[in-house]
This record gives sequence, structure tokens and C-alpha cells, in this order.
Amino acid sequence: MPTPFNRSQLSPQMAERYGINHRSWTSRIVTYVLALGFALILGFVAFQVTRPGVDYELISWKVVAPDRTDVTFRVRSQNDDPVMCVVRAQDSSRADVGYATVSLIPVNGSAAVTYPLHTAIGSYTAEVLGCGDDPVPAAQFPQGVVPPTQPWTP
Repeated sequence: MPTPFNRSQLSPQMAERYGINHRSWTSRIVTYVLALGFALILGFVAFQVTRPGVDYELISWKVVAPDRTDVTFRVRSQNDDPVMCVVRAQDSSRADVGYATVSLIPVNGSAAVTYPLHTAIGSYTAEVLGCGDDPVPAAQFPQGVVPPTQPWTP
């Protein structure tokens, strides 16, 4: 029950005797648990709101020939709308040797694809830069290198 007195108006003995401004351990624990629960719910809602609409993962890549790298990746979407993904291959100095925009249509919200990426020279690494609305960097081919046409064809 609140008191009409301010703690500074009472002697320390009176404040201690009548428990003015003294909170029990139970009320402290309940307050902390409620605050923690609220923070967890708020974090979950924020995660759901900011979660990307398209999830993707690189499964593997393989240098098949000096002018071809197969990039295998999986895309998960909330619906079956067409998805645009950007893949690239780089040489050992991290310069682009292959760059492509891949269009695919998920089935039941998921799709796995192996894309034959045409490269200017043998690649050292390959990656999926992004899918859907993700911002992706432009191709970074060295000066004078003409980007190969996509996809690779024999």
C-alpha cells in the first residue's frame, strides 16, 4: 500500500520498521521475469519482421573446365514466385572471372539448382551473392576483361 510520506521525511528506523520503499524479493523476481519475457517476445517479433523473404545457401561448387564452374545452391522462399539470384566465381586474387543472374522458380517454397557458370579463366572460388531483394555488388572484372556470356554452353 502506498504511503503519503516521503522516505526523506522519516528517520531510518521508521522507514525500516514500516518497510517504506522496501520491495520484496518476490516482486523483484516477478518484475525481472516479466521484463525478460517482454524482451524475448519483442526480439522474436523483430526477427520475424526483418527476416528476409528468401533464404539461400551455397551447397557446393566445382571447377569442371578452365571456362566452366558448376555452382550448386538451394533457395527457400515463402511462396512460389520467381526468384532472381546472383552467383559469381573469382580467381585467386579475388577478381571476378564469372558473374551471372540466375532466375528460378521454387516448387513448394524450395529449389535447388546447379548452374553452369561460364568463366573467363579457371576459378578459385564461387559464391552466391544474394537472392530476391538482397543488394548485391556489381561485377568486379579486371580492366580489359570481357565478362563471359552466360550460361556456359559447349
